[in-house]
Amino acid sequence: MLGTLRDNFANTVSHWSHRTAILYGERTYTYGDLDAAVNRLARLLAHLGVRKGDGVGLLLYNCTEFAVGFLACQKLGAIASCLNYRLTAEAIGYAVQQEKLKALVFNAEFSASASRMMKDAGFCRFVCVGLPVPAGAISFDDSAAFAATEPPAADIREGDLCNVIHTSGTTGRPKGAAFTHETQIITAIQYCLEMGLDRGHVGMSLAPVVIGAATNFFVAYAFVGAAQVMTGDYEAKKALRLIARHRVTETFAVPTQMYQLADARRQMEDIDISSLRLVRSGGSPLPRTLLHRVRDTLGCEVLNTYGTTESCTAITGCHTGMVPEEKWESIGKPSYFQEVRVIPFKEGAETAPDETIAVPGEGQLINRGAQCVSEYYCTPGEKLRARGGWQYARDVVRVDSEGYIFPIDRIDNVVISGGENVYPQEIEFFLSKHPQIADVAVCGVPDEKWGQVVKALIVRRSPELSAAEVDRYCLESDVLPRHKRPKIIEFVEALPRNVLGKIDRTALR
Repeated sequence: MLGTLRDNFANTVSHWSHRTAILYGERTYTYGDLDAAVNRLARLLAHLGVRKGDGVGLLLYNCTEFAVGFLACQKLGAIASCLNYRLTAEAIGYAVQQEKLKALVFNAEFSASASRMMKDAGFCRFVCVGLPVPAGAISFDDSAAFAATEPPAADIREGDLCNVIHTSGTTGRPKGAAFTHETQIITAIQYCLEMGLDRGHVGMSLAPVVIGAATNFFVAYAFVGAAQVMTGDYEAKKALRLIARHRVTETFAVPTQMYQLADARRQMEDIDISSLRLVRSGGSPLPRTLLHRVRDTLGCEVLNTYGTTESCTAITGCHTGMVPEEKWESIGKPSYFQEVRVIPFKEGAETAPDETIAVPGEGQLINRGAQCVSEYYCTPGEKLRARGGWQYARDVVRVDSEGYIFPIDRIDNVVISGGENVYPQEIEFFLSKHPQIADVAVCGVPDEKWGQVVKALIVRRSPELSAAEVDRYCLESDVLPRHKRPKIIEFVEALPRNVLGKIDRTALR
């Protein structure tokens, strides 16, 4: 038996109560300190009416209070609903209403949003971290008045739900994927195996800890009894200073943050970040130029992973220190506890999971595993694409003769130009290798002759870069055939991105 998150955290505390658990600002919390804070908040939440099976929203930066809130839910058998603070107030309010959250723990910076939600959520109690505390809420600090001893024990089983992670729905509203204690523990074990974690390591997530992969990152370190640095809100130079100060060994970062870290490192050459051994990433493909830049500037390896919120974990992974350089731009091979197949894509119909492609070849990636959810949580109208336990993420990939998987693009993003399929991600990947291009996004725009043509929106490193130079770069390459070359090139200050840092392709159009 794997037990529950409550059981596993209790085991960590019993063995390693003196070891560092959380570093945040000027404070250091041992596992004993953390356990006491968790017990106090659990008792406060119970006083507010939270019981086993109730949802508790966590609308928090990467801070100690997230750790306390998440683990307090596990003590009570409540469900930690992780809410991304980059969502709109309307989207967060929708999740509060749909899940009928019994309590919401939020940073004072989000008081305006919380106050609006209070008007329509009389069923929810609001707990504010920091000052000022808005009318109608209580202070997180009120938990100090409660005993630091274990709260009354709930009957919690491995198959009970423990947390909800949200992804953006087709309506722009968040979809909830709910995971059990068993699911979350299997994922923690997977992360420990993938990254070689032990209790002597120090982790730091640069991405919001309320998104799926970053939540898993947090749970893995707590599971093994290692230390974690909480960053507050992210800024690249601040992150480098934290790595140096706390001797961080691993960090989780989305690709945009990796570019920012590498650029910031060049401006901070004297800072000692030699402790850093690994950057874990996910969310989009990583060009070889970026991987070299990270290795050269940060002095560490990169583990690039591919996963979905609905899978609760990494489905595949590619470690730069463990594969040949020509495979770096892949997303690797299937990870622990995951089955992966690549099947033909049929427009308007789901291919059966046993209709696999010939290797090497291209097709749609599907996966199944112990951590995959079977349906969305409290989200009517949203259907999970699945068949016989296999999840269909609608991602097109290429598999080479050695079984390495290379991402091509989302099926939904395909541009059809002159009857040919063009995948924006493939073009973005190529253009991102130009030394004067800092960021790029590609989309299709209507064209009377071709149906659609390719448009590239580019953030320049230098104002000297011209559309003619970009066009010449494409023409001189044998990578892009004519129908894939951008017909429209537009320079912009920044690209629209969603709450997970991914390009917002709807806004592009």
